[in-house]
Amino acid sequence: MLTPYEELEYLADYLPEEGESVVVTRRGGELRCQPLSSGDLRDGIEDAELYGRLVQANEQLNAQGTLPLWTTALGLMATGIVLFRGLHLGWGEWYLLPALGLLSLWGCFHWIRHRQQRCFDTLIRPALIRETRLRRISLFSLMAGVRQHAEFRTLLDELVRSNASTREW
Repeated sequence: MLTPYEELEYLADYLPEEGESVVVTRRGGELRCQPLSSGDLRDGIEDAELYGRLVQANEQLNAQGTLPLWTTALGLMATGIVLFRGLHLGWGEWYLLPALGLLSLWGCFHWIRHRQQRCFDTLIRPALIRETRLRRISLFSLMAGVRQHAEFRTLLDELVRSNASTREW
């Protein structure tokens, strides 16, 4: 086991050039020295494992829309067939189908939101709480990192709604 001074001497050998930065972390009792470039700060999320977990969480949220979208589309098509064939409606009543379509899309949107919120509260939120505590980052730091990535838009929406509605993380 090295003393703290010996560890600092060891780290001094691996310091970057002038103007560059380095991050020193302790994982599993070992000091790890990683260079930090200015591009990493723009990305918002330096840890590859955390980034992967955020990708997985975002994809889980996006997948919650599949069932409502397909059900709404098939239901709207069946309703159109029943209306126009079963009730013998003609082209004069064409406006009924777009009206039903708009109402169906409104219901579909709320169904998707409900499924995403339930998925976030039961699966994703506890996992993110565990990851933020493990990495000692705050909710707002996580939100700032997620905000830098356009592909995490669904996850960012849930993080903002969750924080705004509960005021606790």
